[in-house]
Amino acid sequence: MWKSVWRVALAGGLALALAACNLLSTGLPGGQTTTISGLPVVRLASPLPNATYLEGVAVNIQAQVTNAGEDINRVEIVVDGTIVAPLASPNAAGAPAFTVSHSWPAAGVGPHTISVTAFRADGSSSAPATVNISVVGVGGTASPTPTIASVSPPSIGNEPPTAGGQAQPTAAPTNPPPPTNPPPPTNTPTPSKPVATFNQGVNVRSGPSTLFNPPIGSFAANQTTDILGRTPDGSWYKVRYYNGEGWVFGQLLTVSGDASLIPIDAGPPTPTLTPTPVPVTPTPVTNIDLVAGQIRLDPAAPKCNQTFIVYVDVANFGSGASSGGSISVQDIAVRDGTQQQATSGAFGPIQPGQTINSGAIPITVSTYFAEKHKIVIVVDPANQIAETNEGNNRAELEYTLDKGSC
Repeated sequence: MWKSVWRVALAGGLALALAACNLLSTGLPGGQTTTISGLPVVRLASPLPNATYLEGVAVNIQAQVTNAGEDINRVEIVVDGTIVAPLASPNAAGAPAFTVSHSWPAAGVGPHTISVTAFRADGSSSAPATVNISVVGVGGTASPTPTIASVSPPSIGNEPPTAGGQAQPTAAPTNPPPPTNPPPPTNTPTPSKPVATFNQGVNVRSGPSTLFNPPIGSFAANQTTDILGRTPDGSWYKVRYYNGEGWVFGQLLTVSGDASLIPIDAGPPTPTLTPTPVPVTPTPVTNIDLVAGQIRLDPAAPKCNQTFIVYVDVANFGSGASSGGSISVQDIAVRDGTQQQATSGAFGPIQPGQTINSGAIPITVSTYFAEKHKIVIVVDPANQIAETNEGNNRAELEYTLDKGSC
């Protein structure tokens, strides 16, 4: 009899252990809980597949972990089979989704494989998210600029060049005229034309803004091409692109030659984005009204190329309970309104009249240091939660990006 009881207890214990491996209860703001089943999922947002970087340039690795929860033990960032960033306890808030970032200096000319894996405390893990990139050294890539045809050598004395560029000898004239002592030649140096060398892979666009989308092509790291113009503020350059021309972002290239020869060119007008009309829907029965509230940064003065944390308050001013949802986070350069970085976070269920905090949303910005930026928050950006008012889901916070290590 006791043997039978022992077997029943052992079977029950194994069943509970297996259930614990597949079902996770994670806490959300407001005291709510949700059950997460299965393995975490990792998606790489940066770098892009087959991107090319100049050796020594920082590669921004950014990944989003979903189906997460509070028992995510660590996230490992691996380059060529070696762990370069073991991130312990990356989801202290226990959010269903979170992002991680790491800056890896491109080291070693040739192909590299980057992967990110999330682990639970019980040892189970996500499938690794993997991307391949290339690193090139100085002089490692040829320029896409057109080849200049060879020029026939100038004629010497009374020897005119023939077709094919070769000079044919002619008979010396009889009774040559006496010399007339011409004035000495003036040595006027010829200015060198301005040339761009790209520090990393860069998109070529039809105008000086990322709003000119999609790109018309790209240059690889260490390629060179002629510079044809620049915007008045010098942030974008017009360059030779094969048999045509295009625009590239100025912080991704080095100018050589005589920069004073570069003409000012404002480029074509920036295209106007037509907002997608929001269909008129009847007032939802739930009477949910989500509002984006106060934004806080940690540290309060973010530094260039160093990850900082974004927190945002989310309130429900409606009379019905709201389910959890997503939050989009964008970093916008104030100088030209272009997006510099983007990521996302999540919030949990919110009761009527309740305000919760989103939890930590990490982001890394590495452009336009010592200049004004603004963080733009949109709660439920895809309008997956029906609300009585969709016009108060956005909030902004302006800050100055410190130079840091840039």
